[in-house]
Amino acid sequence: MRSALAVTLRILRQFKHDPRTVFMMIVAPVLALFILNTIFGAPDYEPLVLTEAMPGDFVAALEAADARTESARQDDALERLAAGEADGFVMLDDETLRVWVEGSDPAKTGAVLRAVTRAQSEALVSLELDLKPITLPGGYEIDPWQYIDLPSFKPPAEPEVTYVHGSEDMRVFDYYGPVFIGEFIFFFVFITSGISFVRERTGGTLERVMATPIHRWELVLGYVQGFGVFSLIQTFIVAWASIYFVGFPNLGSFWLVLLVAESMALVSLSLGILVSEYATTELQVMQLMQIIVIPQILLSGMFDLTQTPVWMQVLSRLFPITYGADAMRAVMLRGEGLAEMGPDLLVLWGFFVVLFAANIAALRKYRRI
Repeated sequence: MRSALAVTLRILRQFKHDPRTVFMMIVAPVLALFILNTIFGAPDYEPLVLTEAMPGDFVAALEAADARTESARQDDALERLAAGEADGFVMLDDETLRVWVEGSDPAKTGAVLRAVTRAQSEALVSLELDLKPITLPGGYEIDPWQYIDLPSFKPPAEPEVTYVHGSEDMRVFDYYGPVFIGEFIFFFVFITSGISFVRERTGGTLERVMATPIHRWELVLGYVQGFGVFSLIQTFIVAWASIYFVGFPNLGSFWLVLLVAESMALVSLSLGILVSEYATTELQVMQLMQIIVIPQILLSGMFDLTQTPVWMQVLSRLFPITYGADAMRAVMLRGEGLAEMGPDLLVLWGFFVVLFAANIAALRKYRRI
């Protein structure tokens, strides 16, 4: 154990004299999360919808549906759509509501169509409210709705929504926040540990250490402890900054968030060391990262896989990041405790034990004991 402690202290001293690595492991993830949150957490896009001879109630309903409106003739409107200067154009053709959209950006197209649909509903409700009983001479009263069959004009009842988890203020990007926290920690720890171990080997440090009476398991333990201490600091800062600075929601315990994130960091650390034992250069570590880490990031919860082929869903369950992402969401978005996210945590630690043993076995090419 004293040999493992000596390796741990040496790794920590290296971090002390390597500010670039410290920057990459701590500042870079927080900066990336802040930029992503700023971009994807911005208010919903307000489309520019051009109109020609539309009723005032309809235009007002469009603006109430968070759309910007301008009046324009059809020819001018279509030219502006073709030039990308507007997102949609609405006009009445006889009794048909005709809608043109610019179409190159599905998000903007969807915003236009949602605004028009909502405006139709609001305008119809307004029409119903304006249809009051008519009193004729002699006191005879007529209800217009006896002669108009427009069931779609009936205003929808205002629903009462209860949120089991989250709130009405929750943004779409907030759902992905916990995943990004875990993925960034996994990504940067993998790069740092992998490149650092390659430098140890190519610089001759590993051979000199293996020439001492140290067991292979002590060497692996020393590296895991050394990088683990620093990854714990990194994890704490990134998790704290993501919740209290960037603003990701957290309904659970911050310490459980830290536990899950550090578990992911230890798995990434062990995987990075294992990969670096088979890489001869730092470039090869980066190349292997594209094969090993990038697929995990894409299949770990960033996208909904429920409609993908079964083999892809099964493949995603073979990656440790998947279980880390599930555990992070369980704590931060649903406020669950250790009992609920415990199975995912156990799987992460199972990955860590397997990778730790694999690292010990991989060092046999340097020494059998």
